[in-house]
Amino acid sequence: NTLCLPHNPDAAPHDFPTSVDAVSYVYGSEYQFKYQNIAQDDDVPCAVCNVDTATSLLMIPAKSTCPTGWNMQYNGYLVSNANRANFHSFDYVCLHNDAEYLTEGSRQHNMNGHILYPVKAGCGSLPCPPYKHNQYITCVVCTL
Repeated sequence: NTLCLPHNPDAAPHDFPTSVDAVSYVYGSEYQFKYQNIAQDDDVPCAVCNVDTATSLLMIPAKSTCPTGWNMQYNGYLVSNANRANFHSFDYVCLHNDAEYLTEGSRQHNMNGHILYPVKAGCGSLPCPPYKHNQYITCVVCTL
């Protein structure tokens, strides 16, 4: 799944773990496409949606507006990993229509860790119509 990592991590105890056969890694995210003010390989900043008056938050794929009675926080495009071998799979994320890039360090490092690609509809088990094959998928984040 996609994590929102802090800029000031706390170190694990120096004696942890005492023995290990294998490890796992967490990677920063980067864009694998160009759109508006972001460039390919720009690093993705963390964003957390917090609405004090909301009791529910919902990301709706394939929509750009919220249901009646819900408040739109933002809309944009669905992103995820690529459908290719040797890429780390993760969940779908709704990328803000006016996405930003991480400004620490230099831009466009091609590290290929947790990489984001725009998502297209693939017909088959996904009904077409109403979807269109190879059409980019929008998304909206709504609160109630």
